[in-house]
This record gives sequence, C-alpha cells and structure tokens, in this order.
Amino acid sequence: MMRSNRDRLWQILDEKSLIVGQDMTLSVGLSSSFYFDCKKTTLNGEGLALLADVFLEEIDKFPKRPSAIGGLTIGADFMVAAVVMRAYQTGHPTINGSIVRKEPKQHGTCRHIENEMPRGTRIVAVDDVITTGRSTDEACKQFLRDGYEIVGVVALVDREAGGVENLQRQYGCTVCSIFRKSDFPRIATD
Repeated sequence: MMRSNRDRLWQILDEKSLIVGQDMTLSVGLSSSFYFDCKKTTLNGEGLALLADVFLEEIDKFPKRPSAIGGLTIGADFMVAAVVMRAYQTGHPTINGSIVRKEPKQHGTCRHIENEMPRGTRIVAVDDVITTGRSTDEACKQFLRDGYEIVGVVALVDREAGGVENLQRQYGCTVCSIFRKSDFPRIATD
C-alpha cells in the first residue's frame, strides 16, 4: 500500500519526535507528559523532504500567494531551507527564505532578520511546534517591523493549547498545522 507524504511524515514524527512517559519542560515554562522534539524529524532526510512537500501543499491553499517563508531560529531554520529548495526543484513559484534571530547580529550586517526581503514582501511564518504561539508571534512581530505582510502561518504540530487561535486573532490570516496533538493516539487524551 502506498502511503501519502502526510501519512509517512506523521509516522516519522510519531516514531522519532514524540517523547512520552516523562515530564518535560516546554519553552513556555509549563511541564508536560509529552514532548515533540521535531529536530529528530527536521534533521532526518526523509522527514525533511516530506515536510517540504506537505508545507508547499498547505501554502498553495492560502488566499494570498507568498513570495517568502520564514520563522524564528532555530525551530524554523531547517523547514525554511527545505521548502525554499523544494519550491525551486519542483518549478513552484519562487519562495525565498528569511530567518528571525532572537537577538540582532552583533557584527557584519547587525540585522535581526537573515536574508531580509523588501518592504511589502508577503511571507508565511513557520514553526515546528505551536503551544501558546509565543515564538511564532515573536517572528511575526519582527517581520511586521521590517515591513513584511504576514499572509499565513504553518506549524508542523499544534499542541492544541490555544496558540493557533491566538495567532489567528492577532494576525487575521490563515493559521494551520500539519498535525495536532489529537492526531497522535498515544497522547490524544493527555
């Protein structure tokens, strides 16, 4: 039986990235009995290739076509690079990448955004996991300060803790995730 890209990506996330059975501290400071270590998927060749294809499928559904994709380092770095490369490889309309640093660079260009785009650039913000939406919001705020237009947000996983809804209210654009906590039977009821 042939698996879809999305199904296979789910399997890789479930096998490699989902940690259950131990208390973990989330970036927002909360404790959780499960954790998505998405770098185990985004630093896996097959996982990253599948992610690029699935993200491009989602981006193509947005009402406004973006010319860029970006997010906060380090969660977004690998995903941005993969999507940019896959768009080029498949003849997809050009998508460039931007990465928001947590602090402005202290030398050279001294920029807060790597590969800064012109004002008015339509961008999709990406993140590996959304809990409250704080890190995605941080990236979006910096993109707005630099004159970008946020046309959507895509996350690999939504922990279903209100972050997607927070970002929708704040930015008034499409905010979606490839997977939700409830898609993973081992933690669906946690």
